[in-house]
Amino acid sequence: MIKFVLLDVDNTLLDFDKCAEASIKSSCQTANIAFFDNMIPTFHEINNELWLGIEKGIITKSQLHKNRWNLIFQKLGISFDGETFEKYFLDNLAKSAEPVAGAHDLLEYLYKKYRLFTASNAFYNQQTSRLTKAGMLKYIEGMFISEKIGHEKPSKEFFDESFSQMGNPNKDEVIIIGDSLSADICGGAEYGIKTCWYNPHNITPDDDCPADYIVKTLQDIKNIL
Repeated sequence: MIKFVLLDVDNTLLDFDKCAEASIKSSCQTANIAFFDNMIPTFHEINNELWLGIEKGIITKSQLHKNRWNLIFQKLGISFDGETFEKYFLDNLAKSAEPVAGAHDLLEYLYKKYRLFTASNAFYNQQTSRLTKAGMLKYIEGMFISEKIGHEKPSKEFFDESFSQMGNPNKDEVIIIGDSLSADICGGAEYGIKTCWYNPHNITPDDDCPADYIVKTLQDIKNIL
């Protein structure tokens, strides 16, 4: 019987794509740089590559923050210091709290039945600020953030420490819900807990996809839990 629910934050509870776009536009105004539509897909392409490198232990977060916007600007042919822009971007992102459709309703539903925790690789203060602004933190019993834990999701060490802080429940009492196949679903499956893949873009899963459940909307999770 499930008693504990681990929830990813970005693009599961909070719409990172919308938050990132708004943050990029605000940062362009601060930097006095013209905003172009191709900034968004270029950001996501490079950002996703860098975060995958973090999950695999190839690069560190400090390297991501040092190089992310320099790589983006290099590809776009924009002459501006990427590390300075990164600071603008992170400041604006910490203020952004656009919820994913149905997130509030899901939290209200789960809160009455389970103990809820977040599992995220982003900054602790950033996620606390965003979840508070979104009115979601009141549902969350604890936050497992890699910055505080000292290990990145999906590592075994990340889950070990998360379980320790939950009082070492049985693995069959825990489920993780998230949009990332690598960090949430593969990480959770390898650790031996139930997994629910939030798949709003209806990506066709591979035959060996380890997700126990696949949902297209957050509302569908109510049919599982």
